[in-house]
Amino acid sequence: MKQGVIIIFIVISSHVYAQIGGLSASKISSLTVDVVDHNNIEFEPSFTFAKSYRYWDSSGNINNLFSTSDSVNHVSGMNFRFTYGLFNKVEFGLSVSSTLDVAKVGVRYILFQKEKFGIAAIAGFNIPMGNSVVDQSIRATSSIMNAGFGFVGHYAFNDKLSIDITTQYTHFLKKTVDNNVGGLYINSDIGYYVFNNKLMLITGLGFINVANNAGNHQVMTVYPGISIEPGGDFLIVITVPFDVMGKNENKNVGFNFALTLTFD
Repeated sequence: MKQGVIIIFIVISSHVYAQIGGLSASKISSLTVDVVDHNNIEFEPSFTFAKSYRYWDSSGNINNLFSTSDSVNHVSGMNFRFTYGLFNKVEFGLSVSSTLDVAKVGVRYILFQKEKFGIAAIAGFNIPMGNSVVDQSIRATSSIMNAGFGFVGHYAFNDKLSIDITTQYTHFLKKTVDNNVGGLYINSDIGYYVFNNKLMLITGLGFINVANNAGNHQVMTVYPGISIEPGGDFLIVITVPFDVMGKNENKNVGFNFALTLTFD
């Protein structure tokens, strides 16, 4: 595959995942209804890694990303999240990458919550930053702010088994050069506690749909992983996500590690 086409896929992939950030989560790919406790703050450093050597074309057929089998595309990075419990039903947060390419500001409000079931509303902005010269006459997706909103649902079958579902939509506030208006994101996680609720076994599923001049971009990803919760003021989340279906996107397999610290 020609280098120019490879770069197009890499650039598109990096912006397809521009979801609402800065908010806490109890599992992997989906958010949850609960907010950070009032006047508490969560700090979460995380590490992500993904590699790909194949991609899906516009018909959903799989192809080699490179002309030789010894080449593979690696993408890695670190992210930092800061989330504050503003009120009993509201949290506010900020997340940034180590390269400061974008700052994600998010807020969550609990609309309804009972012992087993709850619904929350989320909203946020993704603000381009970075350390480079930007030609403002070329409205690339990497330099245009986008806003998003969505809803989160939670249901606990019992004290060990629960499911979270997040749906959200993001929209660019200005017209982009590739006519990318925004994206639809759907994520769901189901988790089961073992070892006296110290370890949660999690399976997540995520779907992304974005359209621009290059066509419709879709990815479905499976998120198997665990959440280690020894008690106290920290927890660890480990997952190995892998893409199972797509269009006009790279087929990735990765590794994610997150350490969540809580301060009161």
